[in-house]
Amino acid sequence: MTGCHDARPLLAARPEELTPLQAQRRAEHVATCPRCAAEAAAYGRLAHALGVLGDLEADPPDGTIQRLLVAIARRRVADPRVAAVAAGSAGALVATIVVARALRQRRRAAASVRPRGRIAAPHGVAGVAVRAALARAH
Repeated sequence: MTGCHDARPLLAARPEELTPLQAQRRAEHVATCPRCAAEAAAYGRLAHALGVLGDLEADPPDGTIQRLLVAIARRRVADPRVAAVAAGSAGALVATIVVARALRQRRRAAASVRPRGRIAAPHGVAGVAVRAALARAH
């Protein structure tokens, strides 16, 4: 039986990131430990939410990031832990926007490369080579 100390590093991992033995140990521990089961479920919800964010196609209004950073800089916070959390949240927001834009650009680039219809190949020996190359490409 695996204890919380040993199971905790495995809770955030996706199933494909674990060896079969690690997956078994995590499953056995989560089945008997409500606290670790709740933490594993929270990681699952987070992974799902991040997947949904990756599919977003909305652009924030121009200047949103700059306004957020200026607002954070103007704010005076007595507790440095609050400032650290706010800075981390702003960084996560910026990273999310950057990743969403990069994914959208990648999708658009992939869509523009896809062939739109059938390509007529020449007849004869050259036609056979062209058709074989096109079949391998698809």
